[in-house]
Amino acid sequence: MSLKNKRLTPLVFLSGFAVMCVELAGSRLLTPVFGSSVFVWGSIIGVVLSSLALGYHLGGKVADLKPDPRSLNMIVFTSGVISLAIPFLSPLGLELAISMGLEERWGALIASLVLLAPPNLLLGMVSPFAVKLTTKQLTELGTIAGNLYAVSTLGSIVGTFGTVFILIPLVDLRTIFLGIGLSLMALSSIGLGSSSKVTLAVLLLVLISPLGVLGEQVAAASGEIVEAGETPYNSLVVARSGDLQVLYLNGLPHSGMSLSDPGALVFKYTKFFEIALALNSAAERVLFIGGGGFSGPKYFHENYPWLTVEVAEIDPVVIEVAKKYFHLREDPRLIVHNDDGRVFLQRRETRFDAIIVDAYAKTYIPYHLMTLEFFKVMRSRLTDDGVVVSNIIASMTGDTSEILWSAYKTMNIVFPKLYVIKASEVSAPLVQNIIVVACVNPACELKDALNRWGNYELEELVISGLWEWIPDLSEYRVLTDSYAPVESMINPVTGRPYSVELEAGDYTLPSLLLRGSNSFTLALVGLATVYWVGTLMMNLSRVEIKSKAVSNKRVEDGNA
Repeated sequence: MSLKNKRLTPLVFLSGFAVMCVELAGSRLLTPVFGSSVFVWGSIIGVVLSSLALGYHLGGKVADLKPDPRSLNMIVFTSGVISLAIPFLSPLGLELAISMGLEERWGALIASLVLLAPPNLLLGMVSPFAVKLTTKQLTELGTIAGNLYAVSTLGSIVGTFGTVFILIPLVDLRTIFLGIGLSLMALSSIGLGSSSKVTLAVLLLVLISPLGVLGEQVAAASGEIVEAGETPYNSLVVARSGDLQVLYLNGLPHSGMSLSDPGALVFKYTKFFEIALALNSAAERVLFIGGGGFSGPKYFHENYPWLTVEVAEIDPVVIEVAKKYFHLREDPRLIVHNDDGRVFLQRRETRFDAIIVDAYAKTYIPYHLMTLEFFKVMRSRLTDDGVVVSNIIASMTGDTSEILWSAYKTMNIVFPKLYVIKASEVSAPLVQNIIVVACVNPACELKDALNRWGNYELEELVISGLWEWIPDLSEYRVLTDSYAPVESMINPVTGRPYSVELEAGDYTLPSLLLRGSNSFTLALVGLATVYWVGTLMMNLSRVEIKSKAVSNKRVEDGNA
């Protein structure tokens, strides 16, 4: 292998690594605002692929005009500066998408274009440029091109697994972007002049200093942030405001706990979980699908000593955070399983007296927990008097009610008796928490059961929210594993990603996106980005002008 190849191979590998790292880490910037639906992921993947395709085209064109290693190093260095700047500039990009009044479908696309397209376009230029630099004769072109694209793809593979299994679980987003940006800058600066090395040194000193560490963070929560990080499934924040401690997942409040009374049910919709016990007073074993802050499981465990409560929570970090901040204590009567709810049910032979599903969010519903096949599995794991209590976020009427009534129609195929209850005081057309109760026993009567249960507060809540009007279900689809377009059904729900007022506080969007803003660091990163993008554009413009001049001279010589 020639010396030139030895220098280019790590550059190509790192560029391939950076493409996937930026894509996967970038998704964590968008999900707190736009959710993690198929529209969001489709926007991210589509923008990245489009950027790479344009980069391949431009990289080959520039390499033909001026096959200079310095130009390639400048391209990689600039991509590093832009990658490093993403977490600092992302609030501006996200605000741009939101200020345009776009829903998640188009808002995520605009945000992806602003944040992810520039670095990936430059990274896409690397491989064709490297092929040009290492090819001496046409007889070896195929081998060289194949080897370099294999190295780039290998880098992307390592970047995918490394980001998903190592970086995101272990370090915060800001560190990931800084790490990949500084790595690209450091490797490419070897072939550049003093200005690149000075830029790298200054940024490195500022970003790793206390000044930089206290710089901008991306978080969506209100109150004092006591824990923030990335998990395999979520962007997680624990925030404290007065007596209230709230768990936010992907920017939305999922669980709350009173610090003075940790066992109390803070969010109103969780009080409806007791319906399961009222309908099946002989219940001995209850399963929760979705843990969050474990307020429901803890309440059942503390108030009903004859119950065994099991919880299937897919996110291991959520479980650890619940133990650390939400007083979760496992014992033989409170058993936590780190598992997907559906997979857990399929593996278990145990039959439960009640199953409570609390795994849906406003911006994301796991489609495999909404299908006919899932409800059949759930039915097979219930006793003859078993009850399902499911929390769905939708509206009772209007275009945002489709997911509710599609789920109702699907559940009605499996369960002979269903009840729908408004768990909020807002009007029917507005998005809210809705409780759907399903009984295995067709003879179950909710009002009679509540009266016998003797919890008058619960009885009053249920009776006041009981929804007795069922629309014509022929208009709605049965959700199946092969057809469950829940993303399009919840799309109207997320027309505005954030409400100005969250349950635990009142904060404007900029304050939700920017925590501990450091103007000096932001300005420095912004200036470095502008300088290097401008320098690269000027360099490429000179190449284009020179190419046209050479072409014109050839034409003139030919005419002569």
